[in-house]
Amino acid sequence: MDEGRFAIPTRIHLTATQRAKLLRLLEHVNRDLDDLLSELVVAYLETQAEPPTPPTEPSDALDAALRQRRAELRRLRPKLQDPHNPPPAWLRQMATDLEQEITRLERERAGLAPPGQEKYGQNTP
Repeated sequence: MDEGRFAIPTRIHLTATQRAKLLRLLEHVNRDLDDLLSELVVAYLETQAEPPTPPTEPSDALDAALRQRRAELRRLRPKLQDPHNPPPAWLRQMATDLEQEITRLERERAGLAPPGQEKYGQNTP
């Protein structure tokens, strides 16, 4: 293998006649099959446009923020559901805010615009 190049193991499906012809042609031009296939693939790739880039993965910071908000909400839920000690209004509001923030972060991670906004900016009234 040349520096910066790598091998891709593959199979070529040929009939017995096609295989015999290929071997005779390779012998006639004194070439190896791997050299011929490499040349054919290189020529093919030069005629093709660049494929689209895959979508980027959600950022680690976004995932960390989601994990943090979910953990906070898990810690609050038992306090919100205690029948002997009703939660104060500020605690219920805090849980509501966390739920909304989690929803916003999930939508952002999925590449969706928040409600009331277009993908490329806010809606105008």
